[in-house]
Amino acid sequence: MDVNILNIVVILIVFVFTYIGIIHNRVSKTTAAVFGGIAITIFMLLFKMEDPRTGILLNEEDLIHFRDLEVIALIFGFLMLVDVTSESGIFHYIAIKILKLSKGDPIKLVRYFGGLSVILSMLVGNISAMMIVGSLTLIACERLEFNPKPYIIIELSMTTVGGIMTLVASIPNIIVSQAFDIGFMEFFAVGAPWGIVTMVVNFMVFERIYKKDFKLKISAKELERRVNEFDEWATVKNKQHFYLSAIILSLAIIGFIFSEQIGLSLTIIAVTAGMVAVIANSRNIEDSMSKVDWGLISFFLGLFVIVAAMDAVGILELTANFLVDILPDNGLMASIIILWFVSVISAIVDNIVVAAAFAPILFTVANANAAYSPMVIAWATIFGASFGGGLTPIGAPSAVIGIALLKRKTGVKIGWGEFIKTQGVATLIRIIISMGYLALLVLIFPA
Repeated sequence: MDVNILNIVVILIVFVFTYIGIIHNRVSKTTAAVFGGIAITIFMLLFKMEDPRTGILLNEEDLIHFRDLEVIALIFGFLMLVDVTSESGIFHYIAIKILKLSKGDPIKLVRYFGGLSVILSMLVGNISAMMIVGSLTLIACERLEFNPKPYIIIELSMTTVGGIMTLVASIPNIIVSQAFDIGFMEFFAVGAPWGIVTMVVNFMVFERIYKKDFKLKISAKELERRVNEFDEWATVKNKQHFYLSAIILSLAIIGFIFSEQIGLSLTIIAVTAGMVAVIANSRNIEDSMSKVDWGLISFFLGLFVIVAAMDAVGILELTANFLVDILPDNGLMASIIILWFVSVISAIVDNIVVAAAFAPILFTVANANAAYSPMVIAWATIFGASFGGGLTPIGAPSAVIGIALLKRKTGVKIGWGEFIKTQGVATLIRIIISMGYLALLVLIFPA
Protein backbone atom coordinates (compact mmCIF):
# COMPACT_ATOMS: atom_id res chain seq x y z
CA MET A 1 0.00 0.00 0.00
CA ASP A 2 1.51 3.35 -1.13
CA VAL A 3 0.56 5.87 1.52
CA ASN A 4 0.80 9.65 1.30
CA ILE A 5 3.00 10.82 4.18
CA LEU A 6 1.57 14.36 4.12
CA ASN A 7 -1.99 13.04 4.43
CA ILE A 8 -0.99 10.84 7.37
CA VAL A 9 0.81 13.72 9.14
CA VAL A 10 -2.18 16.07 8.71
CA ILE A 11 -4.70 13.50 9.99
CA LEU A 12 -2.45 12.54 12.92
CA ILE A 13 -2.01 16.19 13.94
CA VAL A 14 -5.79 16.69 14.04
CA PHE A 15 -6.17 13.35 15.83
CA VAL A 16 -3.64 14.28 18.54
CA PHE A 17 -5.13 17.73 19.15
CA THR A 18 -8.62 16.24 19.30
CA TYR A 19 -7.59 13.65 21.88
CA ILE A 20 -5.82 16.33 23.94
CA GLY A 21 -9.11 18.23 23.89
CA ILE A 22 -11.06 15.12 24.90
CA ILE A 23 -8.92 14.47 27.98
CA HIS A 24 -8.56 18.16 28.91
CA ASN A 25 -10.94 19.28 31.65
CA ARG A 26 -11.48 22.77 30.22
CA VAL A 27 -12.80 21.51 26.90
CA SER A 28 -16.00 19.52 26.49
CA LYS A 29 -15.38 16.04 25.03
CA THR A 30 -18.22 16.60 22.59
CA THR A 31 -16.78 19.92 21.41
CA ALA A 32 -13.34 18.38 20.90
CA ALA A 33 -14.68 15.37 18.97
CA VAL A 34 -17.07 17.40 16.77
CA PHE A 35 -14.46 20.02 15.89
CA GLY A 36 -11.93 17.27 15.27
CA GLY A 37 -14.34 15.57 12.86
CA ILE A 38 -15.08 18.85 11.07
CA ALA A 39 -11.37 19.75 10.82
CA ILE A 40 -10.48 16.35 9.41
CA THR A 41 -13.26 16.59 6.82
CA ILE A 42 -12.13 20.07 5.72
CA PHE A 43 -8.46 19.04 5.50
CA MET A 44 -9.39 15.91 3.57
CA LEU A 45 -11.19 17.99 0.94
CA LEU A 46 -8.60 20.80 0.81
CA PHE A 47 -5.65 18.42 0.43
CA LYS A 48 -7.61 16.27 -2.08
CA MET A 49 -6.69 13.15 -0.16
CA GLU A 50 -6.81 9.81 -1.96
CA ASP A 51 -7.51 6.32 -0.70
CA PRO A 52 -4.03 4.69 -0.93
CA ARG A 53 -5.61 1.32 -1.79
CA THR A 54 -7.68 2.52 -4.76
CA GLY A 55 -6.25 5.92 -5.70
CA ILE A 56 -9.79 7.38 -5.66
CA LEU A 57 -10.33 10.85 -4.16
CA LEU A 58 -11.92 10.72 -0.71
CA ASN A 59 -15.12 12.62 0.10
CA GLU A 60 -17.50 13.12 3.03
CA GLU A 61 -19.32 9.85 2.30
CA ASP A 62 -16.13 7.91 3.07
CA LEU A 63 -16.20 9.19 6.66
CA ILE A 64 -19.63 7.89 7.65
CA HIS A 65 -20.01 4.12 7.63
CA PHE A 66 -23.23 2.18 8.08
CA ARG A 67 -21.74 0.14 10.93
CA ASP A 68 -20.91 3.37 12.80
CA LEU A 69 -24.46 4.64 12.32
CA GLU A 70 -25.75 1.29 13.54
CA VAL A 71 -23.74 1.66 16.75
CA ILE A 72 -25.05 5.20 17.25
CA ALA A 73 -28.65 4.05 16.61
CA LEU A 74 -28.24 1.23 19.15
CA ILE A 75 -26.94 3.67 21.77
CA PHE A 76 -29.76 6.13 20.93
CA GLY A 77 -32.48 3.48 21.30
CA PHE A 78 -30.98 2.18 24.53
CA LEU A 79 -30.69 5.69 26.00
CA MET A 80 -34.34 6.33 25.15
CA LEU A 81 -35.45 3.05 26.76
CA VAL A 82 -33.44 3.66 29.95
CA ASP A 83 -34.59 7.28 30.22
CA VAL A 84 -38.30 6.42 30.04
CA THR A 85 -38.11 3.38 32.34
CA SER A 86 -36.01 5.34 34.86
CA GLU A 87 -38.65 8.06 35.02
CA SER A 88 -41.28 5.45 35.91
CA GLY A 89 -39.46 4.96 39.23
CA ILE A 90 -38.86 1.24 38.73
CA PHE A 91 -35.14 1.32 39.50
CA HIS A 92 -35.51 3.44 42.64
CA TYR A 93 -38.31 1.11 43.75
CA ILE A 94 -35.95 -1.88 43.45
CA ALA A 95 -33.12 0.01 45.19
CA ILE A 96 -35.25 0.95 48.21
CA LYS A 97 -36.57 -2.62 48.47
CA ILE A 98 -32.97 -3.82 48.63
CA LEU A 99 -32.11 -1.09 51.16
CA LYS A 100 -34.88 -2.39 53.41
CA LEU A 101 -33.61 -5.95 53.08
CA SER A 102 -30.27 -4.81 54.55
CA LYS A 103 -32.04 -3.43 57.68
CA GLY A 104 -29.30 -0.83 57.80
CA ASP A 105 -26.49 -3.28 58.45
CA PRO A 106 -23.43 -1.59 56.83
CA ILE A 107 -21.86 -4.82 55.53
CA LYS A 108 -25.16 -6.07 54.11
CA LEU A 109 -25.82 -2.64 52.62
CA VAL A 110 -22.48 -2.53 50.80
CA ARG A 111 -22.98 -6.07 49.49
CA TYR A 112 -26.59 -5.52 48.42
CA PHE A 113 -25.95 -2.14 46.79
CA GLY A 114 -22.75 -3.45 45.22
CA GLY A 115 -24.69 -6.40 43.82
CA LEU A 116 -27.43 -4.07 42.61
CA SER A 117 -24.79 -1.95 40.84
CA VAL A 118 -23.61 -5.07 39.01
CA ILE A 119 -27.14 -6.14 38.01
CA LEU A 120 -28.23 -2.68 36.85
CA SER A 121 -24.98 -2.28 34.91
CA MET A 122 -25.80 -5.52 33.10
CA LEU A 123 -29.31 -4.38 32.24
CA VAL A 124 -29.25 -0.62 31.72
CA GLY A 125 -25.53 0.20 31.43
CA ASN A 126 -22.92 1.23 33.97
CA ILE A 127 -23.53 4.98 33.62
CA SER A 128 -27.25 4.69 34.47
CA ALA A 129 -26.49 2.18 37.24
CA MET A 130 -24.08 4.58 38.93
CA MET A 131 -26.56 7.45 38.77
CA ILE A 132 -29.42 5.36 40.19
CA VAL A 133 -27.59 3.52 42.97
CA GLY A 134 -25.22 6.38 43.77
CA SER A 135 -28.04 8.90 44.28
CA LEU A 136 -29.92 6.64 46.69
CA THR A 137 -26.70 5.67 48.49
CA LEU A 138 -25.94 9.29 49.36
CA ILE A 139 -29.45 9.79 50.76
CA ALA A 140 -29.29 6.54 52.75
CA CYS A 141 -25.81 7.27 54.14
CA GLU A 142 -26.87 10.71 55.29
CA ARG A 143 -29.92 9.33 57.11
CA LEU A 144 -28.04 6.36 58.60
CA GLU A 145 -24.94 8.42 59.53
CA PHE A 146 -22.59 6.33 57.36
CA ASN A 147 -19.48 7.60 55.59
CA PRO A 148 -20.65 7.62 51.93
CA LYS A 149 -17.17 7.51 50.38
CA PRO A 150 -16.53 3.72 50.70
CA TYR A 151 -20.00 2.94 49.34
CA ILE A 152 -19.58 5.18 46.28
CA ILE A 153 -16.10 3.81 45.51
CA ILE A 154 -17.32 0.21 45.82
CA GLU A 155 -20.38 0.90 43.67
CA LEU A 156 -18.46 2.60 40.87
CA SER A 157 -16.05 -0.33 40.97
CA MET A 158 -18.95 -2.78 40.73
CA THR A 159 -20.34 -0.97 37.68
CA THR A 160 -17.12 -1.81 35.84
CA VAL A 161 -17.58 -5.45 36.92
CA GLY A 162 -21.18 -5.50 35.69
CA GLY A 163 -19.93 -3.68 32.60
CA ILE A 164 -18.34 -6.85 31.21
CA MET A 165 -21.35 -9.12 31.74
CA THR A 166 -23.64 -8.09 28.86
CA LEU A 167 -23.13 -6.51 25.46
CA VAL A 168 -25.25 -3.44 26.35
CA ALA A 169 -23.63 -2.89 29.77
CA SER A 170 -21.09 -0.38 28.46
CA ILE A 171 -20.43 1.55 25.28
CA PRO A 172 -16.96 -0.02 24.75
CA ASN A 173 -18.72 -3.42 24.76
CA ILE A 174 -21.06 -2.28 22.00
CA ILE A 175 -18.21 -0.87 19.88
CA VAL A 176 -15.92 -3.91 20.23
CA SER A 177 -18.78 -6.40 19.76
CA GLN A 178 -19.90 -4.69 16.56
CA ALA A 179 -16.32 -4.74 15.24
CA PHE A 180 -15.85 -8.46 16.04
CA ASP A 181 -19.46 -9.47 15.28
CA ILE A 182 -20.21 -10.88 18.76
CA GLY A 183 -23.88 -11.61 19.52
CA PHE A 184 -25.69 -10.85 22.78
CA MET A 185 -25.83 -14.41 24.14
CA GLU A 186 -22.32 -15.17 22.89
CA PHE A 187 -21.12 -12.16 24.85
CA PHE A 188 -23.11 -13.11 27.96
CA ALA A 189 -21.81 -16.68 27.95
CA VAL A 190 -18.23 -15.43 28.23
CA GLY A 191 -18.67 -12.20 30.21
CA ALA A 192 -21.19 -13.22 32.89
CA PRO A 193 -19.16 -16.03 34.53
CA TRP A 194 -16.08 -13.84 34.73
CA GLY A 195 -18.15 -10.95 36.04
CA ILE A 196 -19.35 -13.11 38.94
CA VAL A 197 -15.78 -14.14 39.78
CA THR A 198 -14.48 -10.57 39.72
CA MET A 199 -17.47 -9.37 41.77
CA VAL A 200 -16.56 -11.82 44.57
CA VAL A 201 -12.90 -10.75 44.39
CA ASN A 202 -13.99 -7.10 44.51
CA PHE A 203 -15.98 -7.60 47.70
CA MET A 204 -13.07 -9.41 49.34
CA VAL A 205 -10.66 -6.58 48.48
CA PHE A 206 -12.90 -3.69 49.47
CA GLU A 207 -14.24 -5.18 52.68
CA ARG A 208 -10.65 -5.57 53.78
CA ILE A 209 -9.70 -2.00 52.76
CA TYR A 210 -12.73 -0.38 54.41
CA LYS A 211 -13.14 -2.68 57.42
CA LYS A 212 -12.92 0.22 59.91
CA ASP A 213 -15.49 2.32 58.03
CA PHE A 214 -18.31 -0.18 58.56
CA LYS A 215 -18.61 0.23 62.32
CA LEU A 216 -22.01 1.35 63.64
CA LYS A 217 -22.53 4.78 65.19
CA ILE A 218 -26.12 4.09 66.23
CA SER A 219 -27.95 0.96 67.36
CA ALA A 220 -29.03 -1.73 64.90
CA LYS A 221 -32.65 -1.24 66.01
CA GLU A 222 -32.50 2.50 65.28
CA LEU A 223 -30.90 1.81 61.89
CA GLU A 224 -33.72 -0.55 60.95
CA ARG A 225 -36.30 2.03 62.03
CA ARG A 226 -34.71 4.72 59.87
CA VAL A 227 -34.46 2.36 56.89
CA ASN A 228 -38.13 1.47 57.16
CA GLU A 229 -39.00 5.16 56.83
CA PHE A 230 -38.01 4.99 53.16
CA ASP A 231 -41.00 4.67 50.83
CA GLU A 232 -40.33 2.60 47.71
CA TRP A 233 -43.40 4.07 46.00
CA ALA A 234 -42.35 7.70 46.60
CA THR A 235 -40.74 8.08 43.17
CA VAL A 236 -43.54 6.25 41.32
CA LYS A 237 -45.85 8.92 39.89
CA ASN A 238 -48.06 6.57 37.88
CA LYS A 239 -48.40 2.87 38.71
CA GLN A 240 -49.71 2.04 35.25
CA HIS A 241 -46.57 3.52 33.70
CA PHE A 242 -44.51 1.70 36.32
CA TYR A 243 -45.85 -1.71 35.32
CA LEU A 244 -45.75 -0.91 31.59
CA SER A 245 -42.10 0.11 31.88
CA ALA A 246 -41.27 -3.11 33.71
CA ILE A 247 -42.96 -5.16 30.96
CA ILE A 248 -41.30 -3.25 28.09
CA LEU A 249 -37.85 -3.45 29.68
CA SER A 250 -38.29 -7.17 30.30
CA LEU A 251 -39.39 -7.74 26.69
CA ALA A 252 -36.42 -5.70 25.42
CA ILE A 253 -34.00 -7.85 27.44
CA ILE A 254 -35.68 -11.02 26.14
CA GLY A 255 -35.39 -9.56 22.63
CA PHE A 256 -31.66 -8.97 23.13
CA ILE A 257 -31.20 -12.54 24.34
CA PHE A 258 -33.05 -14.11 21.42
CA SER A 259 -32.13 -11.54 18.75
CA GLU A 260 -30.42 -14.11 16.54
CA GLN A 261 -33.32 -16.56 16.77
CA ILE A 262 -35.96 -13.95 15.88
CA GLY A 263 -33.77 -12.46 13.14
CA LEU A 264 -33.65 -8.87 14.43
CA SER A 265 -30.52 -6.86 15.18
CA LEU A 266 -29.88 -5.41 18.63
CA THR A 267 -30.22 -1.96 17.07
CA ILE A 268 -33.75 -2.61 15.78
CA ILE A 269 -34.78 -4.08 19.14
CA ALA A 270 -33.31 -1.18 21.15
CA VAL A 271 -34.85 1.54 18.97
CA THR A 272 -38.23 -0.22 18.86
CA ALA A 273 -38.26 -0.78 22.63
CA GLY A 274 -37.31 2.86 23.24
CA MET A 275 -40.08 4.20 21.01
CA VAL A 276 -42.67 1.77 22.42
CA ALA A 277 -41.71 2.85 25.95
CA VAL A 278 -42.26 6.50 24.99
CA ILE A 279 -45.69 5.80 23.45
CA ALA A 280 -46.82 3.40 26.20
CA ASN A 281 -46.01 5.94 28.89
CA SER A 282 -48.02 8.62 27.08
CA ARG A 283 -44.99 10.78 26.53
CA ASN A 284 -44.59 13.26 23.73
CA ILE A 285 -42.08 12.02 21.15
CA GLU A 286 -40.54 15.46 20.68
CA ASP A 287 -40.21 15.94 24.43
CA SER A 288 -38.55 12.53 24.81
CA MET A 289 -36.20 13.24 21.91
CA SER A 290 -35.15 16.52 23.55
CA LYS A 291 -34.08 14.63 26.68
CA VAL A 292 -31.76 12.28 24.80
CA ASP A 293 -28.10 13.02 25.42
CA TRP A 294 -27.43 14.51 21.99
CA GLY A 295 -24.04 15.67 23.23
CA LEU A 296 -23.05 12.01 23.62
CA ILE A 297 -24.44 11.16 20.18
CA SER A 298 -22.51 14.07 18.64
CA PHE A 299 -19.38 12.92 20.45
CA PHE A 300 -19.68 9.52 18.79
CA LEU A 301 -20.30 11.02 15.37
CA GLY A 302 -17.17 13.16 15.63
CA LEU A 303 -15.16 10.26 17.00
CA PHE A 304 -16.25 7.84 14.27
CA VAL A 305 -15.46 10.42 11.56
CA ILE A 306 -11.92 10.77 12.95
CA VAL A 307 -11.42 6.99 13.09
CA ALA A 308 -12.86 6.61 9.56
CA ALA A 309 -10.45 9.26 8.25
CA MET A 310 -7.53 7.45 9.85
CA ASP A 311 -8.68 4.27 8.15
CA ALA A 312 -9.20 6.03 4.81
CA VAL A 313 -5.60 7.31 4.60
CA GLY A 314 -4.13 4.00 5.78
CA ILE A 315 -3.18 4.86 9.39
CA LEU A 316 -5.20 2.03 10.93
CA GLU A 317 -3.77 -0.51 8.51
CA LEU A 318 -0.21 0.67 9.16
CA THR A 319 -0.80 0.50 12.93
CA ALA A 320 -2.30 -2.99 12.63
CA ASN A 321 0.66 -4.16 10.51
CA PHE A 322 3.07 -2.72 13.08
CA LEU A 323 1.30 -4.58 15.90
CA VAL A 324 1.31 -7.81 13.89
CA ASP A 325 5.06 -7.45 13.41
CA ILE A 326 5.89 -6.81 17.08
CA LEU A 327 3.37 -9.11 18.78
CA PRO A 328 4.51 -12.69 19.46
CA ASP A 329 3.08 -15.56 17.42
CA ASN A 330 1.77 -17.12 20.63
CA GLY A 331 -1.94 -16.25 20.75
CA LEU A 332 -2.15 -16.17 24.55
CA MET A 333 0.90 -13.94 24.98
CA ALA A 334 -0.39 -11.59 22.27
CA SER A 335 -3.81 -11.31 23.97
CA ILE A 336 -2.18 -10.63 27.36
CA ILE A 337 -0.05 -7.86 25.85
CA ILE A 338 -3.19 -6.37 24.25
CA LEU A 339 -5.03 -6.62 27.58
CA TRP A 340 -2.36 -4.58 29.37
CA PHE A 341 -1.86 -2.18 26.48
CA VAL A 342 -5.58 -1.33 26.24
CA SER A 343 -5.88 -1.19 30.06
CA VAL A 344 -3.09 1.36 30.43
CA ILE A 345 -4.36 3.52 27.55
CA SER A 346 -7.93 3.36 28.95
CA ALA A 347 -6.63 4.60 32.31
CA ILE A 348 -5.26 7.74 30.64
CA VAL A 349 -7.93 8.36 27.99
CA ASP A 350 -11.69 7.73 28.24
CA ASN A 351 -12.24 4.00 27.55
CA ILE A 352 -14.94 4.83 24.98
CA VAL A 353 -12.36 6.70 22.92
CA VAL A 354 -9.91 3.80 23.23
CA ALA A 355 -12.52 1.25 22.11
CA ALA A 356 -13.50 3.37 19.09
CA ALA A 357 -9.88 3.86 18.01
CA PHE A 358 -8.48 0.38 18.62
CA ALA A 359 -11.39 -1.99 17.92
CA PRO A 360 -10.92 -1.86 14.10
CA ILE A 361 -7.12 -2.07 14.46
CA LEU A 362 -7.23 -5.09 16.75
CA PHE A 363 -9.83 -6.78 14.54
CA THR A 364 -7.31 -6.57 11.68
CA VAL A 365 -4.55 -7.85 13.98
CA ALA A 366 -6.72 -10.78 15.14
CA ASN A 367 -7.30 -11.91 11.56
CA ALA A 368 -3.75 -11.31 10.31
CA ASN A 369 -2.09 -14.15 12.20
CA ALA A 370 -3.35 -17.74 12.05
CA ALA A 371 -2.07 -18.27 15.61
CA TYR A 372 -4.53 -15.71 16.99
CA SER A 373 -8.13 -16.36 17.98
CA PRO A 374 -10.28 -13.30 17.09
CA MET A 375 -12.60 -14.08 20.01
CA VAL A 376 -9.73 -14.08 22.54
CA ILE A 377 -8.30 -10.84 21.10
CA ALA A 378 -11.80 -9.31 21.32
CA TRP A 379 -12.10 -10.25 24.99
CA ALA A 380 -8.63 -8.98 25.77
CA THR A 381 -9.78 -5.65 24.30
CA ILE A 382 -13.08 -5.69 26.23
CA PHE A 383 -11.40 -6.52 29.55
CA GLY A 384 -8.75 -3.89 28.92
CA ALA A 385 -11.23 -1.14 28.07
CA SER A 386 -13.70 -2.02 30.86
CA PHE A 387 -11.26 -2.78 33.66
CA GLY A 388 -8.46 -0.41 32.60
CA GLY A 389 -10.87 2.52 32.79
CA GLY A 390 -11.05 1.86 36.53
CA LEU A 391 -7.35 2.44 37.17
CA THR A 392 -7.78 6.23 37.34
CA PRO A 393 -10.67 8.63 38.16
CA ILE A 394 -10.93 9.74 34.51
CA GLY A 395 -10.79 6.35 32.75
CA ALA A 396 -14.43 5.24 33.05
CA PRO A 397 -17.58 7.41 32.73
CA SER A 398 -19.22 5.66 35.73
CA ALA A 399 -16.23 6.64 37.93
CA VAL A 400 -16.44 10.26 36.79
CA ILE A 401 -20.19 10.28 37.59
CA GLY A 402 -19.77 8.62 41.01
CA ILE A 403 -17.04 11.02 42.11
CA ALA A 404 -19.02 14.03 40.83
CA LEU A 405 -22.17 12.87 42.67
CA LEU A 406 -20.29 12.53 45.95
CA LYS A 407 -18.69 15.96 45.64
CA ARG A 408 -21.89 17.72 44.55
CA LYS A 409 -24.12 16.21 47.25
CA THR A 410 -21.71 16.08 50.21
CA GLY A 411 -18.70 18.21 49.32
CA VAL A 412 -16.46 15.16 49.90
CA LYS A 413 -13.67 14.73 47.35
CA ILE A 414 -11.92 11.56 46.19
CA GLY A 415 -8.40 12.45 45.12
CA TRP A 416 -6.23 10.59 42.65
CA GLY A 417 -4.12 9.08 45.44
CA GLU A 418 -7.07 7.67 47.38
CA PHE A 419 -8.75 6.45 44.20
CA ILE A 420 -5.67 4.57 43.00
CA LYS A 421 -5.04 3.04 46.44
CA THR A 422 -8.59 1.65 46.57
CA GLN A 423 -10.35 1.26 43.22
CA GLY A 424 -7.01 1.26 41.38
CA VAL A 425 -5.72 -1.67 43.46
CA ALA A 426 -8.96 -3.63 42.95
CA THR A 427 -8.75 -2.96 39.21
CA LEU A 428 -5.13 -4.09 39.05
CA ILE A 429 -6.11 -7.38 40.72
CA ARG A 430 -8.94 -7.84 38.20
CA ILE A 431 -6.60 -7.31 35.27
CA ILE A 432 -4.02 -9.74 36.69
CA ILE A 433 -6.52 -12.55 37.25
CA SER A 434 -8.08 -11.84 33.84
CA MET A 435 -4.87 -13.12 32.28
CA GLY A 436 -5.80 -16.56 33.64
CA TYR A 437 -9.28 -16.27 32.14
CA LEU A 438 -7.76 -15.43 28.75
CA ALA A 439 -5.71 -18.63 29.03
CA LEU A 440 -8.98 -20.54 29.51
CA LEU A 441 -10.56 -18.73 26.53
CA VAL A 442 -7.65 -19.78 24.33
CA LEU A 443 -8.66 -23.40 25.02
CA ILE A 444 -12.37 -22.70 24.41
CA PHE A 445 -11.83 -20.58 21.27
CA PRO A 446 -8.74 -22.00 19.56
CA ALA A 447 -7.25 -20.15 16.59
